[in-house]
Amino acid sequence: MKWFGKSGSEPDDDQQVVREMLDPYRHRASISDGDRLILQPGQVLENIALAMERLDNDIDTPISIEEDVVPLDELLAMVRSLRLGPLIVVHVVNTAMRIMSARYPMELVRRPLPPEFDLRKLHALRYSDEEHETAKTIFNQRTSSAGDLDEEDIRPMMEPLAADQQVQIFTALLFMFGSKVGAMKYRTGIP
Repeated sequence: MKWFGKSGSEPDDDQQVVREMLDPYRHRASISDGDRLILQPGQVLENIALAMERLDNDIDTPISIEEDVVPLDELLAMVRSLRLGPLIVVHVVNTAMRIMSARYPMELVRRPLPPEFDLRKLHALRYSDEEHETAKTIFNQRTSSAGDLDEEDIRPMMEPLAADQQVQIFTALLFMFGSKVGAMKYRTGIP
């Protein structure tokens, strides 16, 4: 039975993949053999934070969620199998607040997204009303909170949602972060 790589791959290829996953200076968060996925949730969370920092450092950086942040199979494994949807969501908003607070005036950082804010009008994105409003509520809850949110703070909003809806909320939060950072950069002139 082959655990890593394609059938017929060299043993060195499999060993290289394992070394990359175990190397703390690499961003590999998973290994898949097609049927099984070995995942390091902590590395996934770190990869999300790094992508958010890159976006803040250069708002014009094109970022693909699938290629630069977290592959869909890893995200679905964390949400469906490990039931870490609420953890991922609070990680995004807490990281967003940490990044924004370090560079922008607090009166802008703490300002909630207005009621008329709608990602679907700014970007060619598809979210249900429920997904969009849940994400906006969580984002605003964090910007108005004195401290980090934890999973229990948002669990009542997340538990009734299916895994694919939780994934949608994750992506909406990333786009909300990018939109807010872009607006603050424009308003303040901070590069």
